[in-house]
Amino acid sequence: MPKIHVVTDSGSDLPKSVRDQYNIHVVPLSIQFGEDIYKDGVELNADDFYRILTEAAVLPSTCQPSPADFVKCYESIAEPGDAIISVHLSSKLSGTYQSAVLASTMVSRRQIHVLDTKAASIGIGLVALAVAEAVQNGASVEEALAVGEKVVDELQVYFVVDTLEYLKRNGRIGAASALVGSLLNIKPVLTLDNGIVAPYDKVRGKAKALNRIFGLLQDYVKAHPQRRIRVGITHANCIDEALQLRDKIYEQLKIDDIIIEYIGPTIGVHVGPGTIALLWYPM
Repeated sequence: MPKIHVVTDSGSDLPKSVRDQYNIHVVPLSIQFGEDIYKDGVELNADDFYRILTEAAVLPSTCQPSPADFVKCYESIAEPGDAIISVHLSSKLSGTYQSAVLASTMVSRRQIHVLDTKAASIGIGLVALAVAEAVQNGASVEEALAVGEKVVDELQVYFVVDTLEYLKRNGRIGAASALVGSLLNIKPVLTLDNGIVAPYDKVRGKAKALNRIFGLLQDYVKAHPQRRIRVGITHANCIDEALQLRDKIYEQLKIDDIIIEYIGPTIGVHVGPGTIALLWYPM
């Protein structure tokens, strides 16, 4: 009986327990600090990454997996006749998606579908999880893909950065460049618009910015009272604020399907310490 396998990249920020439960495979991006190169999640974890980041003289950069990296993964997990759904970081932010597409043409006797989530961090992870759940529940390849595409279309993404410097230096700032040079202590609330970082609002102080993104989820819940909602929260080394946000969502909105995790090195390079992201979609 042919199997369906789910693959994602290290930008997805899914907890290991979730990846293990749903058999989601990860192809890592690489992080480069000067002359030193590490595979995300294999040779460098989030704790060590943020420690090195604060000590480094130069900002790190990321390198997408090569098509050969994807070929190696695809051939190692799937037997001839199997199918693979490969779920990846926004094609507007990284070449990872294109590497996976190219690899899909290099692998024979496996049916490979590559999905552009137009998202980052747990946004990728939520799409991969929805696809993997569908597969576990007996969905066909076409049905599981449709589930993933629906999540991509309905995913809501908002995040607060301590500083725009990391996005600016790494060239990932998109339309949010208009916010550079804002007044002291103005915290931009950012979103992803068709896979590109874009400004949503400007708020004075981080606490108010976090209240703003909570309010957006609150408004969404009120507008969709009959829909079950899954929430993802990721944080760049600011666990206490992330836990406070999680508890507030649980207590005030009665949402208990919440995945919380570090923003790992792949995305942390671009957003910097202190970032918190809140994402959700209707189930």
